[in-house]
Amino acid sequence: MKILFIRPIITNRPDSVEEDILKAFAASGTEIKALHLEWGPDSIESEYDLVYSAPYVVKMAEYAEKEGYDGVVSYCFVNPGVDAAREAVSIPVLGSGEAAVNLALNLGRRIGIITILPNILPLIRKQNQEYFNTGRIVSLRSIDVPVLGLYDDRELLEKLFEQASIAISKDGIDVLVLGCTGLGGIAAQLSEKLIKNNINIPVVDPAGASVKVMEAIIGCHLKHSKISFMHPIDKIRKWPV
Repeated sequence: MKILFIRPIITNRPDSVEEDILKAFAASGTEIKALHLEWGPDSIESEYDLVYSAPYVVKMAEYAEKEGYDGVVSYCFVNPGVDAAREAVSIPVLGSGEAAVNLALNLGRRIGIITILPNILPLIRKQNQEYFNTGRIVSLRSIDVPVLGLYDDRELLEKLFEQASIAISKDGIDVLVLGCTGLGGIAAQLSEKLIKNNINIPVVDPAGASVKVMEAIIGCHLKHSKISFMHPIDKIRKWPV
């Protein structure tokens, strides 16, 4: 199977770096390709950024379908353009945040999310409001580091561990989700550090969740519902050249 991971940002960080992280979770025979946007924000940390990114995610999903990909992942925790892309194409479309949260729901009863900046907390809460309302997500915290600062922060693991410890001791979580794809690949390190401190809970990596959930959807020969995601009505739509 072929999966396109849409990096919904403009960036100088090579797509191959993200591909290496994702391929570590992929099954034999799964082809992973990552592509970033030519237009849009250089990170997504707000509703404002989400709006700038979404149209280009949809266009890239349409490209993926034409190129014969079996599925598309909007590789960002706040799922830019996912529902619109589901209307636009027939192949499965998945958001990394959706994948990570839904995987976590199978691993425990009280989920906690640790993300990057306080700015993005309202957006994550809005997108997952039903799980907050039903008491499945009970904790939402940030490490107060912007996306573009993650890769150079030598204290990143310590900051994640600190917030995870608080979420466990004060909020009573039993499953932890890393709430940013910029944290992809670090879940194993955080899990190891927690275990060394006698804390043994699942830590969901959004990278791994994105790969495995999409593999499952494709492997089960499933697609999103065209009752919920009807194809857009034909009309004139102007797009910048």
